Amino acid sequence: MNAQKILVADDEVFMLRLLEMTFKKGGFAVVSCRDGKEALAKAATELPQLIVLDVMMPGLDGLGALRQLKENPATRDIPVVVLSAKGHALTKVEAEASGAALFLAKPFSPNELLEAVQKFLTP
Repeated sequence: MNAQKILVADDEVFMLRLLEMTFKKGGFAVVSCRDGKEALAKAATELPQLIVLDVMMPGLDGLGALRQLKENPATRDIPVVVLSAKGHALTKVEAEASGAALFLAKPFSPNELLEAVQKFLTP
């Protein structure tokens, strides 16, 4: 059986690697992106079961990518988790209003992240 696929977009190399390792340890296949534009392209071709977007990325940020993902019929129903070092309530509200399934403020533990995403993935 193929592992469920998670698309991860974060412009910080350290965070991207940490997310990759966390999800791979959890038994998931990981598709990595460095910005929102790349995430949109890969989401449309890879059709992952879950998308994880950092809010702060150059060019097309995570919230902009989220809005475009939700407008595309091919990616509209894929749950999106938004990560942000900006733990502001306004950022959380904007993410949820744009269609995020979950908002997580950094820092978080790998276990917290895995537990959070499990509810969006079928065993």
